[in-house]
Amino acid sequence: MAVTFEQFFAAIAQQESGNRYSAVGPQTRYGRAYGKYQVLAPNIGPWTQQYYGKRLSAQQFLNNPQAQEAVARGKLRSYWNKYGARGAASAWYSGNPNLHMSTRAQSGGPSIKGYVDSVLRIASGINPGAAQTSAQATTYSAPETPRMTVSEQAESFGLSLRLVNSNKELKRLFDKAVAGSWSPDRFQAALRNTKWWRGQSSTLREYVTLRYTDPATWKQNRDNAYAAMKSLAARVGVKGISSGTLWDAVYNKLALGWDDARLQNWFGSKISFTHGQAWGDSAAVWDDLHDLAYQMGMKYSLSWYENATRKIASGKSTIAEHETYIRRQSAGRYAAYASQIKAGMSVQDLAAPFIEAVSRILELPETDLDAISNSHISKAMRGRDDGLPTPMWEFENSLRNDPKWRKTKNAQDSMMGVAHQVLRDFGMAY
Repeated sequence: MAVTFEQFFAAIAQQESGNRYSAVGPQTRYGRAYGKYQVLAPNIGPWTQQYYGKRLSAQQFLNNPQAQEAVARGKLRSYWNKYGARGAASAWYSGNPNLHMSTRAQSGGPSIKGYVDSVLRIASGINPGAAQTSAQATTYSAPETPRMTVSEQAESFGLSLRLVNSNKELKRLFDKAVAGSWSPDRFQAALRNTKWWRGQSSTLREYVTLRYTDPATWKQNRDNAYAAMKSLAARVGVKGISSGTLWDAVYNKLALGWDDARLQNWFGSKISFTHGQAWGDSAAVWDDLHDLAYQMGMKYSLSWYENATRKIASGKSTIAEHETYIRRQSAGRYAAYASQIKAGMSVQDLAAPFIEAVSRILELPETDLDAISNSHISKAMRGRDDGLPTPMWEFENSLRNDPKWRKTKNAQDSMMGVAHQVLRDFGMAY
């Protein structure tokens, strides 16, 4: 049974909070959800700015039913128009309209499919007339199709709000157009007479002009670029990127003429890391850097790995450049083996004889030993005070001075052997 938007809208409120404006959800990794429609804390600022005209804090939002209604209606109407009822419910619950059939369990709530099915079941039981009457009786003022936000108005003129705010002449013209409810055609005519327009690149002028002369092609170009930017962001390793950021990338590509290298650089600055994890190409870079540092006997901070990964994933640097850096530092740390390290050998390979000796004498698994975590090996690899490598006999003697050695079987056998020899020397054993 088909449902109307008003039935759907009312069902979301009932599903999320039982229609309570004062509802506050439990703490999640994204923060708490607030209000009748349970808007997550990170979304409150940008969404109230977009749909209510003023940026509110979470507490201000919770105390303002009008803002809650305006935000939920504006965002859900946008989802409804793009994705239909099931996709809109899925997008509201999970952020992804395409997961409406997912039965995977969600932390603290039903599966996405379970949520979507519940919303539509509630919606189908709501009287359409009652839902419409309820919407009309609400204390906020919001038409069925929300009034354009300032950002949407700028986009209708083929511009981004950031661009509008970057130039005083353009900002004055835009404000005049919004106040006077100008049509896009009238705005473009006035725009062409500005000094700003004459000073812009042909790429930007073509982008804005196409918005008026061939809107279908303009939209198709944007949709294609959006898919390409989403793919590029994923490849670079930007996880959880917002649609707003992707549309910014689309604008940078189509209107400002950025090439893929510059876009890759731009996306690279937006890479985030969670619990030592990275994604996309960044994950491979992250792993390669850790393995390289380990092989060269070096340890770096988490922030060093994050910064290095961003630089490489964004195209500002390469793995080869970082290998040179790590190898140079390793040669300085293990000066006794500097020539071999510079020639291409790894510290872990050079440390193999010491690893074998520690394993044999202290009876430890070789797989648990390396030049970083084992103090004996690390000290031996740094060499003697005169800069020469540590002789093996000297290294093995130092191991037998370790209290741990006395607890080993070979230590006990050795001591038994010494005792037996002493007894033999006194003629007491044969």
